[in-house]
Amino acid sequence: MGKMIRVSDELQFSLSNGRISYIFRVSPEGILEHIHFGRALDADHMLPAGPRRAFRCTTPAFQGIDNYNLSDTPQEYPVFGTSDMRQPALHVVNADGNSISTLLYQSHRITDGKPDLPGLPGARDGDCASLVVLLLDEVTKLQVELYYTIFAEHDVIARSVRISNTGDASLELLNACSTTLDFPAEDYELLHFKGTWAREFNEHRTPVPAGRFSIDAASGTSGNLHSPFLALLQPGATEEHGEVYATTLMYSGNFTISVEKGEFDAVRLTAGLNSFNFRWRLEPGESFHCPEALHVFSSRGLDGMSQAWHAFIRDKISPPQFSGVARPTYLNSWEAAYFDVNEDVVLDLAEQAKSLGLEMLVVDDGWFQGRNDDTSSLGDWVADKTKFPNGIESVAAKVREKGLKFGLWFEPEMVNENSRLYREHPDWVIHVPHRTLSTGRQQLVLDLSRTDVVEYLYQCIDTLLSCGQIDYVKWDMNRVMTEIGSAALPPERQLETPHRYMLGLYDLLSRLTGKHTNVLFENCASGGNRLDLGMLRYMSQTWVSDMSEPVGRLPIINGASHLFPPSVMASYIGPVPSHQNNRMVSVKLRTEVGFFCAARGLSLNAADIEEHHQDLQGAAQLYAQTAADLASARFHRLRFTGNEVCWQLTTQDGGRVYLGYFHILSAPNLPYQRVRLRGLDSSSEYHIRGSGLSYKGDSLMHLGFDLPYVHAMQLDDGTDYMDRGDFASRLWVFERKYS
Repeated sequence: MGKMIRVSDELQFSLSNGRISYIFRVSPEGILEHIHFGRALDADHMLPAGPRRAFRCTTPAFQGIDNYNLSDTPQEYPVFGTSDMRQPALHVVNADGNSISTLLYQSHRITDGKPDLPGLPGARDGDCASLVVLLLDEVTKLQVELYYTIFAEHDVIARSVRISNTGDASLELLNACSTTLDFPAEDYELLHFKGTWAREFNEHRTPVPAGRFSIDAASGTSGNLHSPFLALLQPGATEEHGEVYATTLMYSGNFTISVEKGEFDAVRLTAGLNSFNFRWRLEPGESFHCPEALHVFSSRGLDGMSQAWHAFIRDKISPPQFSGVARPTYLNSWEAAYFDVNEDVVLDLAEQAKSLGLEMLVVDDGWFQGRNDDTSSLGDWVADKTKFPNGIESVAAKVREKGLKFGLWFEPEMVNENSRLYREHPDWVIHVPHRTLSTGRQQLVLDLSRTDVVEYLYQCIDTLLSCGQIDYVKWDMNRVMTEIGSAALPPERQLETPHRYMLGLYDLLSRLTGKHTNVLFENCASGGNRLDLGMLRYMSQTWVSDMSEPVGRLPIINGASHLFPPSVMASYIGPVPSHQNNRMVSVKLRTEVGFFCAARGLSLNAADIEEHHQDLQGAAQLYAQTAADLASARFHRLRFTGNEVCWQLTTQDGGRVYLGYFHILSAPNLPYQRVRLRGLDSSSEYHIRGSGLSYKGDSLMHLGFDLPYVHAMQLDDGTDYMDRGDFASRLWVFERKYS
């Protein structure tokens, strides 16, 4: 793998896998100067463009060197105060009380594989090579190691940073970013996603403005307001054309991704921990590891970007034992019983799940000691003796004897004031002295920066999972942090609490998932409030949104698909009218929108199941028959407007293509519509299941496929109509013919 990384005698570094390249060099002064990230280049020959020096009137020259102004120099890891006035990657207060640093090149090393990132999630090793560059501030002895990894089969660069205090005085980190990318002075657009509860992942695209634009989270979660993802685009880039540079963080807490168009119109992207409400004391001999950042380059537009992310997540992020594995179809108890679960109710639901042809029963909230509503018992993770006199392991075994898998809901990071845990340990919650705590959903946040809290949660959950009867865990988290502080930390370290919380959470997840490798974990935080690659390193799937109504879910899945593949998304058929928007829609629409998530199920009460039993049986059969395809399928966004959505899924072997078309509101005299499919074999024929129709791959991709006509006044005239009226859907299955 070492051949992917080359270093010239002049200390020019090139990381390339034949499709992408990442190039930088060491200046004569020792500054790391960025040259290129994008299409593969032959760096063994002289490059025609790169950092330049020129006289800039009134701008300071770095250390008095003529014409060397760092505000006009693209850099790998810039610092503040020595002639670069742009957003720095690192900001450190030293023993003299100032925040000036000068990081100069000392050495480098190249290794096959990828080093571990202590205490933090990182992409997995394999078919990759890594470069580590050591920088040093000679005055303070602040040492910075920059880690770069390139992968043979993926167009991804992984970056992380280790900051070490090798001096004899304390330092304070005020800002510690994971990565910086400097781009030349050109026009760019930026793409990011905005949201709130039940309306996550709304796409926002705008030209990069002069000045600084940032997205961030300060609530203790990566958040539903902004996902830790941002892309810079060539102006006018489409799904299939144009250059795209995308960045995400493998981190689940407070983050910032910033884009700055500076004094000379160059564009700088920085990504890492949110510097707001952050300070980290670094004593002599201590080190601090920044979370891993990932960069993707696509020369084939947004679809090319998404294909790169999806393949990388399946191969290098998702837990390997579940990557590409069909997810079980399930019935969730929430809509059927809410908090009123007990052994008889659970066994009756198991029979209903079997009658529908489902494969797993999930017991949601209400199963643990004293939990009859949302005001009590979070934190007391033992089965309620009244509801489950023989314990969870007993009812789980009975469900499994019926031929079903068994799943269980937890919300481990939360506690109710009305709980045994809080009464015994009121200091175990996130709080500050002399302040009245805010509440959210009747609960408080446990302080996972404390090792005793992490150990308590580990013992509770491990005890339950060790019975061997639990196949699936839904890990929920419904409360962000307020009044952020820890009783276990001294005053000078209080602003370390949010990051220490994340280190505690990752430790807990690493231990549980490392021991119980056969348990399928699902990530949830009021839906998508903590949907990121950090959580997905431990959990194979995620509840994308609490918006279970399908029309409301269309933009959420569409937005999330820019980064996340269907293999990590979960969805279920919920009740109507919808609890989120009071909308009435058909079982067919609920089934066909949910189809495009790999983890699929139902959450309905007995009356709904009885009324729609046949349709739900059909949905369960469809989901089970296609589960293996969804676990590794390629996803393409063919159309997304305010009124129409069209998605394509192609199986890994190309043998089947699923095409979903969703038309929200009908209207008279609409235009005819067609879509061009992607990624087919030009010379193969594709037969539409159940129709007798076959088309060549080249015509489907280049001529296109006629979508059915949508009209409120449908007549029986032989026209291929969609479902009558609003909220119409159609799902086709194209099967490739092999000669």
